[in-house]
This record gives sequence, structure tokens and C-alpha cells, in this order.
Amino acid sequence: MLKTHWRLVSLLERIGDNAIVILAFFAAYFYRDSLLSLIAPLTFASPKKLHALGEISDYFIVLGVSLPLFNAILSLSGAYRSMRFSSVLQLIRMASFSSLLVFLCVGSVLYLLKLDLSRSFVGVYCFLCGVGLLIERYSMLRLLRYWRIRGKNFRNLLIAGTGKQAREVYLEIMRQPELGVRVVGFVHMGSQGKSSVLKVGSSPAGGQEMIEKQSASFVYDLPARVVATKKTFEVALKKYAVDEVLFTEVSRNLAAIEDLAEIAVDEGIHVTLAADLFSLGIIKSDTSYFGSLPLIHYQPAPGDSWALFTKRLVDMGISTLLLLLLAPLMLAVAFCIKLDSSGPIFFKQRRMGLNGRTFVLLKFRSMIKDAEKQLGELVSRNEMNGPVFKIRNDPRITRVGKWIRRLSIDELPQLINVLKGDMSLVGPRPPLPEEVSLYIRKHRRRLSMRPGLTCIWQTSGRNEIQDFETWASLDLEYIDNWSLKKDFELLLKTVPAVLSGFGAR
Repeated sequence: MLKTHWRLVSLLERIGDNAIVILAFFAAYFYRDSLLSLIAPLTFASPKKLHALGEISDYFIVLGVSLPLFNAILSLSGAYRSMRFSSVLQLIRMASFSSLLVFLCVGSVLYLLKLDLSRSFVGVYCFLCGVGLLIERYSMLRLLRYWRIRGKNFRNLLIAGTGKQAREVYLEIMRQPELGVRVVGFVHMGSQGKSSVLKVGSSPAGGQEMIEKQSASFVYDLPARVVATKKTFEVALKKYAVDEVLFTEVSRNLAAIEDLAEIAVDEGIHVTLAADLFSLGIIKSDTSYFGSLPLIHYQPAPGDSWALFTKRLVDMGISTLLLLLLAPLMLAVAFCIKLDSSGPIFFKQRRMGLNGRTFVLLKFRSMIKDAEKQLGELVSRNEMNGPVFKIRNDPRITRVGKWIRRLSIDELPQLINVLKGDMSLVGPRPPLPEEVSLYIRKHRRRLSMRPGLTCIWQTSGRNEIQDFETWASLDLEYIDNWSLKKDFELLLKTVPAVLSGFGAR
């Protein structure tokens, strides 16, 4: 659950730690005397005249020994685990312990090799490393907490269960807004015995449901609304753009949880169990602790990997570069569209993105003005099998629209969507909300990854694929086998496919 981005933070910490160790080495060498004169009053010692240091190349052995040592010690001491629950005291202990241990190890190596290097240099160097590591970790911790408190990088969490454990998890999350979790509500599992009535939040289908609170042991007032029952669970996942479901009271609801977890997995949503009781055996799993509470994580592919962060960096870099390089072409296309027909330059349309979030997709307008109003007259000519509309020789397409569509130039404004984070360069194409409403459950997993400009379908015939099931299968194949290497391969294959106009309409 609460660790979607900890691997990214861990990667940044490793880079920062290594940079600090290297910078501390040069600072200790060039400013040893000045630093010792500043430290001396703190230790109640009078500054002493020191021997000059030798060539810096003689001291590179210190860096060569200490750099891997710091990496190993910090890893073994758990410094790269999630920092959400770290205290300042823990950070001080981590920095001082690692620096002291490296100081002892480096000193031992110098002694064993009979190397006549300045021990004061080694002391200043390790001291700077400890201070630098502490400042870096504390700054990162404060930044992350400040960012989350201000409502950034939140994950939508649905808590399945209405018992004591569900309430405790909720209150713990509310006490720590820096965790970056927003509870959208509870799911009543209906497995606990007699009693009073609990109001359920509005369901997407409309209306208010009343469900029975059936637990004699359930004496707590829920601090947030119940938004679903087992029957309306799947609907709630779509309505609230849920990123993760946390199942509580697992021992009481094993059969129900297995069914509901399968639904969530098919939707491409992360599943977490508040107990280490069983494995569904259908997707990747991992474990962690929420305080003293053991958690199991079930993640649909591709999971939360540092590679996804790299994918985002690549998206931002390439989209920025392409927008700059293609600016003259885009201006020329905009001019041609204005000359060719009346209406706006851009076509804006609401699409569904990651886990059902909506965004406004941008394209160069390739159809006549108000083309969407004429869609009802053409539905009967749809050549696609499934919840997608495609026809050859669409009468709504303008003269300019025909050639910009053939070369996919109409898609270029979506580079802005990529830069904003609504889309990626590679990923399943973003569907219309009306299309998603017609999806069967397994198709919803297409939304478990950020939509893209291109994917396997683009290099497999594009619009020549007339069966939506085939299209969806290609997208799910991409998600299940995703890697950065595959993204680059698809980008390279897309270029000749677009230039040849293969499968374009």
C-alpha cells in the first residue's frame, strides 16, 4: 500500500548519498584546516598546526574504500526503506552509525596497508559525510511530508471492511497526511451479525442504499462514509477512481475477499490485505508493515518500479524536444486548418486516463465543425466490433484532415498531454468515457497504465484491426510484459508505420 513511490525516493537517495560522499571527500581534502578550526571549539580543543596533505591522488584509496562501504552499510541498516515513518532521531542514528563504522573500517585498511595518510583528513571526511547524509535525509523527509500535506501525490484508497481494524487504519492515515493517502470510503462486507442501520453513499447507479450493520462487536462510529457493499464494489472502483483497495478483518471475510480482490485485479487496481493469511496466486505480491500491522501487496503489472519513473522522465524529455522541433510544422498545420474550414484549430475531447481519471485530450481538428453532433447518424456504419467507433471515408473529415490523419499529424498536440502527465509516449490509447461504460471487467485493466500516443496496435495495422477484443488483447499484452526496452522498440517501429500510413484512416 503506502509505498508506491518509495523505490523512486530510494533511487534518488542512493544518488544523493553517493554525491555527498564524493563531495565530502574533496571538501575534506581542500578545506581540512578550516573545517578543523571550526570544529575545535565544539570539542573544547585548541587548534593544532597540521602537516600538509600530500597529493590528492594518494587519498583516492580512501574514497575507493569508503564509497562502496557507505552503500553497503546504508543498505543493510535499512536506510533505503520507506521514510514515511522515520523520526529525526532515527535519521541521526543512521547517519552517525554509518559514518563511524566507515571511519573505523577506513582506518583499519590504512593501518593494515601501512599507508601514511592523514588520520585527521579521514576524521573530517567521515564527519562531513555524516552531516551531509543527515541534512539530505531530513530535507527529503520534510519535502515529501510538505508535498503530501498540501494534497500532492495522493493515492485514492478504498477500505474494505467496517470493523475495528478498518477504523484504526483510517484514523492512523488521518493522523498522518504526509503518508499521501486519501480514503474515499468504506466497503461494508456484510459478514458481521445483527443490529442497526448504516447509510451508504450514493452509488454511480444513483439512489441511496441502506445496509445493515451486522456486528455486535462493531461499536465504533465510522469516521467516513460507507460507499459500497459487496454487490456495488465494482461500481465504486470506477466511480471513485480507486488506486488501491485495503481489505481488513481478513480472517472473517476470506471467501468474499478472494472474489472482490479478483475484481480489483481485473480492474488493474492494487490490492492490499491487512494480514498475512493467504496468497491469491494471480499477480505479483510483496509485503511490508504499516506500523506494526503486516500488509501483503498484490499488484497488477507493471507494478510500482523505478523504471516507471524513468519512463516519465523520458516522456517529459522527448515530448519537450519534439514540441520545440516540430513547432514550425504545427504552426503550418494550424494555418492550413484555419484556411480549409471554419472552426477551432484544436479538437478537445474528454478521455479516460490512468485508473479512470478523466482529462482533456488535444488533437488538430480534422473534421468539420460540430462533427460529434452528427455521430448518431453514422453509428450504424461502425466497422469495429465492440465499444469503439471507426469507419472508412468518414464524411465529416475535411480536406486537410485527410492528410494530417494519414500521417498522424493530427495527434501531435497530444505531446502537450504527455508533457502534462495525462498521457505517455507509449501506452494503450485513451478511450472515451462512453466506450469505457461498455467495457466488460477484463477490459478495464487497459486503464491500469497511463494511456499513450502509440502502442502495439499502432505497429500492427492500426485501424485495420476491426475487432476490439483483439485491440484490447494487444494492450493487455503490452501491460503484462511492459519494460523500458519494449517502449523504445515500439517507438522505433511506430516511425515507419506512421510515415507509410499503414492502416491509417
